[in-house]
Amino acid sequence: MANEVYRTCPNCGEINLNKDYCEQCGEIVNIALKRKQEREERILEEQNMASQKKPNQITTFFEKAIQHNNILIKYTAQFFYSVWVIIIAIGGFLALLFGYIAA
Repeated sequence: MANEVYRTCPNCGEINLNKDYCEQCGEIVNIALKRKQEREERILEEQNMASQKKPNQITTFFEKAIQHNNILIKYTAQFFYSVWVIIIAIGGFLALLFGYIAA
């Protein structure tokens, strides 16, 4: 008797005894099972979005320019890309410094 679990279906209102799915409509009535399924679906969706994510236009531009056949364009792109990386590194350091000071 202690193992009897009554679950009410949120879809049709049917009361189910020791069932994970509604006997009448087939809806999931076990909350833990429903949350597990939703979590797995969310993980799959995030993985699909991550695999479909495209690089931004600046990255694409620099990748194409660095691989260009013209040596002037190639070295100019490498120079500006290096400057861009240095600016990002300095900005990251300043953010770390300000965060440390604020805390």
